[in-house]
Amino acid sequence: MALGQYHLFLVMATALLLLNGVSIAAAAPEGEIPGGWTPIKNISDRHVQYLGEYAVTAHNEEKGTSLKFEKVISGGTQLVSGAVNYRLDIEALEDDIVKPPINKYQAVVYEKIELISFKPLLD
Repeated sequence: MALGQYHLFLVMATALLLLNGVSIAAAAPEGEIPGGWTPIKNISDRHVQYLGEYAVTAHNEEKGTSLKFEKVISGGTQLVSGAVNYRLDIEALEDDIVKPPINKYQAVVYEKIELISFKPLLD
């Protein structure tokens, strides 16, 4: 391997390790033990609500149902293999009923951040 290629390999490997460490550190509150569940402090966070909506949409597509996402009401995170599981308690309506009751569901969403490519831009 040429010296330039070796240097580029080291830079990319370091970037991957740093990015992985940043994603783990950002997802895990201080003192969190990998594998354990930690309550989500800001349940109204836009990303948490997005994941709840995603879970309902994915469930509808998989099961042929027509639930309508209302909101995430509670949840927790779990660090697993450099990724994060979100256990979300969700309120959703049955969309095909005239006056539907709000039902509660629990979903687990696996979220992994992965660097696919990293290269310099040529001027």
